[in-house]
Amino acid sequence: MFFYFFVALLALSGCSDYMVAKVVDREAEILVHPGALDFDHLESGKESGIINLTVINVGDDELYVDPPLLYDDDGRYTVADTPAFTLGAGELLDIPVTYTPETFEENIAEIHVYSSDTQEPVVVVPLAGNGDAPVIFVDPLDFDYGTISMGCDNEERITISNEGNLPLEVSSVTQMVTLPEDIVMEFGSLPEPPWYLDPGDQVDFLVSYVPEDTGIDLSEIVISSNDPANPSVVALQEGYGEVERWVTDEFEQEEVPLLDVLWVIDNSGSMGAIQSTVASHIDDFMTVFLAASPDYHMAFITTDSGSFQAGMFIDSGTTTPELVAASIVSTIGVGGNANEKGVQYAYESTSDPLNAGPGGDFFREEATLVVIFVSDEPDHSASGWFSYTTHFSGLKDAGKFHPVSIIGDYPSGCYGTFGAYTRNVQHGAGYYEFTNYYGGQIYSLCAPDWGIQMEDLAETVSTRRTFPLSETDVMEDTVEVYVNSQLVTEGYEYDPVENEVVFEPGKEPDEGDQIEINYALWGC
Repeated sequence: MFFYFFVALLALSGCSDYMVAKVVDREAEILVHPGALDFDHLESGKESGIINLTVINVGDDELYVDPPLLYDDDGRYTVADTPAFTLGAGELLDIPVTYTPETFEENIAEIHVYSSDTQEPVVVVPLAGNGDAPVIFVDPLDFDYGTISMGCDNEERITISNEGNLPLEVSSVTQMVTLPEDIVMEFGSLPEPPWYLDPGDQVDFLVSYVPEDTGIDLSEIVISSNDPANPSVVALQEGYGEVERWVTDEFEQEEVPLLDVLWVIDNSGSMGAIQSTVASHIDDFMTVFLAASPDYHMAFITTDSGSFQAGMFIDSGTTTPELVAASIVSTIGVGGNANEKGVQYAYESTSDPLNAGPGGDFFREEATLVVIFVSDEPDHSASGWFSYTTHFSGLKDAGKFHPVSIIGDYPSGCYGTFGAYTRNVQHGAGYYEFTNYYGGQIYSLCAPDWGIQMEDLAETVSTRRTFPLSETDVMEDTVEVYVNSQLVTEGYEYDPVENEVVFEPGKEPDEGDQIEINYALWGC
């Protein structure tokens, strides 16, 4: 029936001049909502934002849509994986778009949606978002101290600042450094981390370099924080240590010394136990003293007489001189004057040719005169110690008069034990000043080990076993000793207090030996 109706209709149309045929075109039309995506502010490292991008077909024909294209230079946005799709009239599709900021930043991107909409084949959707975060900035990240002389120092200041818009927490600052630890962090008045920095704030600390050995030194400082993009920042330091200067001191061992040794021993009533101590350790002195094979004269007087005890002196030809010396000291006794006048009677003895004075058998013009005072009380010499300096200064050439004092400690004395006897010992005023005036040695009467003290005294007045260095600030580990061009590895030590090389008794160089001492100096 439909066929006949259609034929009749054609017949009618063919007969009328007023009949018009109308054809309606169907079209697809795209609508993307929203037209722009604004993710606002998110905390980086903790928050992400998701917004649906909706594609709608508002036309009356099928809409063909290609996969959305994302243009994002920063890589902070992602679009859900969406293959090409078709929407019928009135249909829609939601496409999730995610924004994940990584630091303090503003991120702009675009999504391009291509479709079969002939009127608007591409729709551009702007994307905008902001990341909020603390941002750590460390300066410098790499520092070279250069070449530094050992003992000198250099430093750098490491600055940590917050260039973000949220508070920065510096949780730890740790260091790894080559050994020895010559590169050192110094926080100064800063507390130990954590440190908290508001946006725009900064904090700094020093990293010092004081090389104690030669060669390269490396340091790595790791700074940890809550910066989501850079939770750990590494700052590197390096430097190179070198020796400031090498020095060589040269010596020639002197001939066997010529010594005239005069002991001045206090013989007052308080000296009994002390005299016994001296007598019992005189062999310690003599053993070391004689090891140098000196050409010597040795005599003993007291603080109230300039005459030689036992009417004699010991010399290089004396048999068992250590026993003779101990015997003389043991027989001095304590019946002497209570007003000890050691300096005065040393003067009287060295003025008398029958004792230690010029013109006698004891005194030798070319010998060094060593005067050793032993007393538990101050000197009471008439007119005071200084009045005798003219005599002693004229008695010998410069450097050939050598006083030594074994006395109570400066300035208030000491408490000593002598055998089974313990007592206070007064300061040896007068002897102390006299000895210092000539640059001599002072020993404590209260020293607990008299053996060591007497050995040291013997070393001081006998063969040259000490060799002072010409320069100070010596690097102790670099000291090397050569005797006749041969390296010496034992039998000596470097004394940093006196700045000298000291040979052990019996290990000292022989007469005429050439000694070289090489050492490096600390810089600065």
